[in-house]
Amino acid sequence: MASLEENHVQSAGGGVLAKPLTVEGVDDNDLEGHVSRDILQLGTKIVIPYWPAPEPKDELWIIWVQNGQETNLYEKLYPVPLSDVFLYFDLTPQHLKNDGVAHLYYKIWKASGGIDDPSPKRQLTIDHTPLIILDEPSFPQANDWGYLNNRSDPPMTSGATIRVPSLTNIALPGDQAKVQWQGYSSLNGSGPPVPGTFGVWERTLQVQDIANGFDLVVPFESYISRLFNNDSAVVVYQIFQGGRLVAESSEGVVKIDRATSGGSGPSNINATGDTEMAMKLLPPKPRPISTHSGIASIDIAVDTLADESIPIVVLESGKLIVKLTRPLDEDNLDNVDLYYAKAGGDIGDPKYTVELGDIADRPSGTIPIEFPADDFTEDAQPPEPTRWQVKLIMYKGSGGVDDPSNVVEFNIDRTAPFEVKFPTRRKGPPAPTPTLTNGPSDALRTINEAWLAANANLEFTVNVAYPLRRLDDVLEVHLTAGGVDLEVFNAAVGATGAFTVASSELRGLPNGRVNIHYFWTDLPGNRSASSTSAAVLTLALALDPVLNKRPLVPVTDPDGATAIYLDDFAGSGVLGIVERLPIDNAEPGDQIKFYIDEPGNQTNYIVFGPQPLADVDLNFPIPYDNGLADIFGASTDPMEVRAYVELERGTPITAFASPILNFWLDLYPPGGLYPELPDLTNPAFQLPVVTGQSQTPNVLEPGDRDKAGKFKVVLALTDPPIAPSETVKCYVNNQLVGDFSPFNNADEFEVPILATVIAALPTPSVLAHWTRQKTGIDKNVIRSPSQTVTVQGRRIDLQPPIIRVRNPAVRDFIECFAMLQPVTTATWTLSMTIPKDPTNLPTGTIITVHFAAYTDAAGTNLITGTDVSNSHTILDAATPDVATVADAAVFKLAQPFRNTVAYGKYWYTANISGTQSSIPIIKQMDNISNSFEYCDRTAAVAAP
Repeated sequence: MASLEENHVQSAGGGVLAKPLTVEGVDDNDLEGHVSRDILQLGTKIVIPYWPAPEPKDELWIIWVQNGQETNLYEKLYPVPLSDVFLYFDLTPQHLKNDGVAHLYYKIWKASGGIDDPSPKRQLTIDHTPLIILDEPSFPQANDWGYLNNRSDPPMTSGATIRVPSLTNIALPGDQAKVQWQGYSSLNGSGPPVPGTFGVWERTLQVQDIANGFDLVVPFESYISRLFNNDSAVVVYQIFQGGRLVAESSEGVVKIDRATSGGSGPSNINATGDTEMAMKLLPPKPRPISTHSGIASIDIAVDTLADESIPIVVLESGKLIVKLTRPLDEDNLDNVDLYYAKAGGDIGDPKYTVELGDIADRPSGTIPIEFPADDFTEDAQPPEPTRWQVKLIMYKGSGGVDDPSNVVEFNIDRTAPFEVKFPTRRKGPPAPTPTLTNGPSDALRTINEAWLAANANLEFTVNVAYPLRRLDDVLEVHLTAGGVDLEVFNAAVGATGAFTVASSELRGLPNGRVNIHYFWTDLPGNRSASSTSAAVLTLALALDPVLNKRPLVPVTDPDGATAIYLDDFAGSGVLGIVERLPIDNAEPGDQIKFYIDEPGNQTNYIVFGPQPLADVDLNFPIPYDNGLADIFGASTDPMEVRAYVELERGTPITAFASPILNFWLDLYPPGGLYPELPDLTNPAFQLPVVTGQSQTPNVLEPGDRDKAGKFKVVLALTDPPIAPSETVKCYVNNQLVGDFSPFNNADEFEVPILATVIAALPTPSVLAHWTRQKTGIDKNVIRSPSQTVTVQGRRIDLQPPIIRVRNPAVRDFIECFAMLQPVTTATWTLSMTIPKDPTNLPTGTIITVHFAAYTDAAGTNLITGTDVSNSHTILDAATPDVATVADAAVFKLAQPFRNTVAYGKYWYTANISGTQSSIPIIKQMDNISNSFEYCDRTAAVAAP
């Protein structure tokens, strides 16, 4: 049994984690885990590698984390070890319904014990934003009727050109474009697709691609060669940003007609001179044991690279071709059996039978036989390419005499440099960053005109000691800056790892920080992932700065569509941002100033800064005081302003301005200016007066609690009146109780408070305030100070308790019949039934039951020592509430002798917004029997 350690990986912090899970359809190389739209609509599978040392009752949890909340998607117990290599679980569209970032991981609880084994968390980025629909692609070679035919120029044998239009305002440099081509046996792209004609090509977009569009040529072989007469192809292109699909084109359809008038098939021959064949690839044909086999007289070959590998472009085309040299003697019914297996193993039974078709249709020299390239797999984690062997057995006329071919061997290598394959393929980034060996000595490695003149080349060394390195691996190096990605080297590198780049290449980049990233591609064509982009030098050539983008004021959303209000100065306040990336040709010492002014009155302006230009975005806090308030002044209407920045350089200073951002200020505070702005509480506002029916100012008495009240404010003589364009809102306990908007200017207002609102207020006090704003705009809402309103508990008449009375019409007394039965000295206590009251006494409420004895019926002369109480918790609705109070000592104290007359009072209380009480009930007591015995059968003595 494998060790448990084999199912663990080392975490970044040094801890041990279970192996990572995967999500089908989400690229393992995409660390942000963008979830495709088809998965959002259809769902997918979570794949978990089964741990190698299972025990009975292992428990698996699959956990989803989003917005700080963890949810167990699955909890499963495994009673016995399984033979599965992977475990699969549904990840449904319902799981993926909320946009944002989520994480997925699992825990193994060994034998359901208390030690959990968590996996690393897999990030998923979920975005249901609708796609941008782009214009369909065009086909420059097509004629006016939308056909590609034998008159197309250049000819179809050179491929078909797809033209993708300009992507301005849609894509950014570095985005990925994917172009998909699919052939159909109809003129309108309908019906079943033609097998072998699907292709997809990717392109990293450059600035010129976005501005002008770009062309892509679809190869003739397979993609077009299988389309003859009355066929078509459908083309769609997509734009991906950071691995996320953001835009997709409408379908472009091009018609394809390669038939000559009067003919039944494609005209002429293909680009290599081979005629089309009627060859068929079939399942292996059952054959009798041959009575005669020829010697190895059939000659076959497979085109390979110098290391005997099959090129990746061939494997990705979906077919691998064996070239069969035409034999001397042929028959129209000739067919061959195709055998293949990994080298060194038994070649086994045939995999396919291939009918070669009519002799007249066979190309001269060699016959290309196609079969699925996917059949030739690679070992799971190969230390070297996987070697395969292929042979044919030819049957003349499909008969029983067979001629075997020679055995051809070749290599399958689908592993890119730095790629690993467990549990799924993952292309690792090459590392470390290449070293610039002749760079400038300063900390920023600043390359200026003087350095460029003295150095014709940039000299680098790159790591060449990675696993499975081959001397013919090709290094592809890119330099990037300011959104420009420039390929500067593409060749093999010697054993030292040294390579050079012409210094003149730097003139294709904007000034500033220059990053480097690179790829390795091996001889078969396996391309590694990109290395991590890292800074390599700072470009400081003598170019005027260009500020390509206006500044940002994010609270304006962020392109100026939303006005700035007083509310925006709370929290983090108002911020102006100058983005570093769009500034070209900056130099050390450059300074940035941030301007805001009133168009048409440039004497009304304010400037912030300067700040030295850095390698990061610059933030300019824009205050209210000594800031926007000075521009807005005493205006009562919104004001349009503009913001721009200037880059200042040199002595004397030369200023370079950015484009302008226009936005609006709406900083008028209803109720007049006051010094505390932008605090939205105006201390000069008059306090409200809240009254109930008792008319007691700012006090709600018990009798007010079930009746309506009023909220009133009288403005001071110096206060601006409330205008018809304004709305006042009144709040008690932060609950809106009413609003007011006058038809004419008003100096006071009053709104009613509903009785239900007053009844629901908590004790002992609440706060009341009012706000003032422009009608219909929930911004610049100015608030009054808070007024404390005393809230007394509302009166609740609790239902009276009930005691047992045998014959109330005759003796409505407190007697032994009212006591808890059976009565003994230990259990003698008054039993009271509390009426069910789910509104005031819901289940779980703690009440207190009381008892006291008096010498008079009015209950004024208390018998000392008889006032007692006991708590009781209200039970569920189906269970009667029987509360008990007092004991034998209390009752004997109330009636210490025979013929003593006493009166008992009983009631209960509860804390419901204060202490509430049932109405006390007084009854005469008689707990001495005719035999002069108390309820507990002890003797009652005569009076002394």
